[in-house]
Amino acid sequence: MKNYQEQLTNYLPEIEKYLTSVLLEETKIEITSFETVETGAFLESMDKDDIFILTRDEVSNSDVICILDKHWFAILSSIMLGIDESSFNEVTKDLLKKFSSELSTTLSKKMTEDGFELDLLEMEVLTLKHLEEKLSHTEYFFGLMEVEGLSDDKIKAAALFGNPEAVLVKEEPEEEIEEEVKDESGFEEKNSEQMEKIGTPQEVISGRYIEFEDFDETTPAIKNGDGNSMDLLKDVEMDVSVELGRIELPLGKVLQLAKGSVIELEKLAGEPVDILVNGQRIAHGEVVVIDEHFGVRISNLITTRQRLAKLS
Repeated sequence: MKNYQEQLTNYLPEIEKYLTSVLLEETKIEITSFETVETGAFLESMDKDDIFILTRDEVSNSDVICILDKHWFAILSSIMLGIDESSFNEVTKDLLKKFSSELSTTLSKKMTEDGFELDLLEMEVLTLKHLEEKLSHTEYFFGLMEVEGLSDDKIKAAALFGNPEAVLVKEEPEEEIEEEVKDESGFEEKNSEQMEKIGTPQEVISGRYIEFEDFDETTPAIKNGDGNSMDLLKDVEMDVSVELGRIELPLGKVLQLAKGSVIELEKLAGEPVDILVNGQRIAHGEVVVIDEHFGVRISNLITTRQRLAKLS
């Protein structure tokens, strides 16, 4: 167990560096505990909303699992997609798979450079309901971590490593052997219907060959296994708008509005305007004129912490 704990500690800076580059916030990770747990006790202690990213190292014969709570949905979707998504669905599932695959590639490259031999299988994103049937060990090394810098509160995460010496032996269902019943003469008894069919001309079934058209080379293919399914989202149309300002008016004043009326906004002259994607504020900017059209120059992006503060 000590060896796994040391390796996790040694590669925390690489994980922090990756999180900072992807989530645009400087992060700090602290291991709060590291212990050996039995599979049953570990499963009972998990929350039903937790998400488990599972792979397996064929060299060490060990499961490797990353555990994230539901707060990570909002963090990743806010930064990587520009939307606030706080539930587990196909969008967040693909997002988590892409995120974990890129992190795995980064760590694998670093560990290979340090002389470690790895052979990781494809990442799987699972809920607690589907995790148990995928586990290969009766005992795991469990490291609980706290991630600081992504929100006002510390975000929890965990790493789980299967004990190679505690491999789960799964019992295969026994096949039922049907005994053949024979009569006194030693011949097998047959069903009466089968006996009637003997000697009866068989019905001839005719068929014809159907040839399907080949797909074009230009036909798009849906790929999986390496996060490429995220490419499908790149063509999704999103509404981008620029908000000059807002003000609340009583109904009486709204009814008095007429041609030539002037509405004074809360925003002061010279203040940056808000840039929204699908109604969610993501940046501030300043209005510019491009040829004969208005445009907006982005001056700063809304930080992850500010976006998450809106959710709470």
